[in-house]
Amino acid sequence: LSLRHELVAGKVAHWEVDSVAPVAIISHVFGKGGELKAQAAAILFEHAIHSSEFPLDALACLPKMPWVIPAEEFSKRRDLRDCRIFTIDPPAARDLDDALSIEFLSNDIVRVGVHIADVSFFVHPDTALDREAQVRSTSVYLTQCMMPMLPLLLCEEICSLNPGVDRLAFSIFWDFDTSGKIIDHWMGRTIIRCCCKLTYQHAQEMVDGMGRDGIHSGGEALLPELHGGFKWNEVIDDVKALHEIAQKRRECRFKTGALRLECSKIVFAMDEDGIPYDIMLSKQVDSNILVEEFMLLANMTAAKVISSAFPDCALLRRHPGPSMRKLKEFEDFCYKNGFEVDVSSSGALHESLRKLGEELKDDSSLCSILMLYATKPMQLAKYFCTGQFKDREDDWAHYSLAASSYTHFTSPMRRYADIVVHRTLAAAIEAEEILFESCLHSKDRSKSASHTENQHKTRWLTGLTFDKETAHSPGGKMALAIAASKHKVPGCKELNVVAEHCNERRLASRNVMDASDKLYLWAMLKRKQQVLSDARVLAVGPKFLSLYISGIAMERRIYYDDTEGLQIEWLEATGTVVLDLVSQVGKSKKSRYGKHRTIDDVAFVVKPAYDGSVKLDSESIADVCHKMQESFDAMFKMTDKTVDIDEELNSDRKVVPAVLPLTLRFLSPVTVSVYAFGGENGPLDIAVRLYLSSYLYQSPVS
Repeated sequence: LSLRHELVAGKVAHWEVDSVAPVAIISHVFGKGGELKAQAAAILFEHAIHSSEFPLDALACLPKMPWVIPAEEFSKRRDLRDCRIFTIDPPAARDLDDALSIEFLSNDIVRVGVHIADVSFFVHPDTALDREAQVRSTSVYLTQCMMPMLPLLLCEEICSLNPGVDRLAFSIFWDFDTSGKIIDHWMGRTIIRCCCKLTYQHAQEMVDGMGRDGIHSGGEALLPELHGGFKWNEVIDDVKALHEIAQKRRECRFKTGALRLECSKIVFAMDEDGIPYDIMLSKQVDSNILVEEFMLLANMTAAKVISSAFPDCALLRRHPGPSMRKLKEFEDFCYKNGFEVDVSSSGALHESLRKLGEELKDDSSLCSILMLYATKPMQLAKYFCTGQFKDREDDWAHYSLAASSYTHFTSPMRRYADIVVHRTLAAAIEAEEILFESCLHSKDRSKSASHTENQHKTRWLTGLTFDKETAHSPGGKMALAIAASKHKVPGCKELNVVAEHCNERRLASRNVMDASDKLYLWAMLKRKQQVLSDARVLAVGPKFLSLYISGIAMERRIYYDDTEGLQIEWLEATGTVVLDLVSQVGKSKKSRYGKHRTIDDVAFVVKPAYDGSVKLDSESIADVCHKMQESFDAMFKMTDKTVDIDEELNSDRKVVPAVLPLTLRFLSPVTVSVYAFGGENGPLDIAVRLYLSSYLYQSPVS
């Protein structure tokens, strides 16, 4: 069996002292190294992602189809099927786990609802399905596919909040006054029926001023099917009202110390075969913010309730403050380059970065670099059990959200932590019901009558204010213990294990996403052969320079020491390097490692072409194009796809080569050629060369 060009996984069996190579046992053969499918399989294997089908015992836990809501649930839950509830998701989303609603109670009070798929109703503790979900811990998203935490029957059908069908949900309502202050909230299990499935684009069109009949200003109907007898003008008004409240919430969060670091992220345009042919940088719009704000509020509300009711065994998410050493380095970096920043708190840092963003609005590359540097001191947020930090509630805090407590409640189809939180929240609600029932049967009839008349006062455990006296009373402790046992709320020791596993799997999922994006970027570059982009110098020295590539939002290095035909002058006093071609190329210059680089490894060099300063006739233009094409062909070594010169000349966005000799220092702008490297003949990577112009350059191909 030949493994030439195959991508494999192996384990070193032994390595003899006098041998230049170890003996390995091949455990997996993924396929050809240059194929996307093989590379994706290797990424999943490397990070121990469960890509196989669900075991039969887990599938046996699923409800039989066709499934309908059991009759007894209607008596246990609040029926919201007549409410105008809708989802807002990406267009391709099929696992719809959150929905929104808004209701105007009076001129002064508005009620906003967040409705989350009640996955815990189907995933019972200590079952095979629960164990499988816990092992997987999270759904894993690759660029073109998803490895689900739960079987698709649940996350795309029975649990998914699809429009026009009855679904079980966990809902939280907040009552806001005109200033945006929360004056009351309610949470509990519900039955909902979404009226429509909106995309972020739909919602953005509504925010931007779509007509109240759902018709765009261009006369095109953009909206999906609407269920439940509602009208589009009602939904559009709802989205606009939610947007206004979300903006107030966002402003309030940042005023009270929240921090947001918006780093650029690439998205791909795919052909019909799922192969990327172009990239663009994603940008957050108001409709994203609308959904995000209410999901954050739901998570904070759930965190407050479960940590108050179960202070020893609530699953929260903490974000420690940044590394002080790295934060000082960032502060020094800004000071040396004339940027004013205040790093004394998360809020002060956010305000500093906001002001710098406004100052640098015409220099997106430099703004992205600042954001990149600002993220480096930040630590990762992690799940933890509150009992682990008993009597140290300050350690519960979430630095970037400036929240005293935070958890994950809004994505139970994708995160196991959310299922645990749902169970804990259900236990708190049930404990409250037990307390209320005991109150009704107590001797204090006047007190129970008072509670019956004004039922919101019975929310000792889940209301806006936590009643510690009631919770710590003998009856309160007993109610909480009974509810915790019924809903299988894990104890501190067990929850610590769950939290650590969720942290490990979440980090693995993040690494898989990054590796998948890099793989698809590599495939796109291999297809295009190269992409020309603006870049900025992040670090420079006598042997290499580090660059931030604007077009792909990525850092890359170029090593230029020991390069044949390249003259390097390093000016240490000013931190500057001057690069130029030598006119007479002699013998290959050997490095101390016995290797050398060619100019092609460091730069994509073209000869100067027509710049528009002299009027040329059609024959001269054709001659210039012909010579440019020859130069490009030579640099591509006559591959099967050459650059279209007409496209280059007529492109809306010109990327102009730097002219030699080239002087570079920190933050110098420079143009680069980005290309795919490796694959069948080695590890794949994204490589970069300087994009240069020189009369001295002689093509290596005649």
